Amino acid sequence: MRNVELSAKDISCNHCKMTIENGISGSVGVTSVQVDIDTKKVDVIFDESKITVDTLLGQLLELGYPAEVTVG
Repeated sequence: MRNVELSAKDISCNHCKMTIENGISGSVGVTSVQVDIDTKKVDVIFDESKITVDTLLGQLLELGYPAEVTVG
């Protein structure tokens, strides 16, 4: 398992949080998704053999939240 922290500057409310958590948590290989509204961070635990960081970034972009890797 791998942990990555992503920064998505457009996160501003609970709706954003739920959209991201629901949109990514169902992806194959994703174990956990936690969004912090105050810091605009998305913490994802995932299986690298099933999904890549680039795929996660693409999913966030499709959801309307462009992001970049901050840790991981």
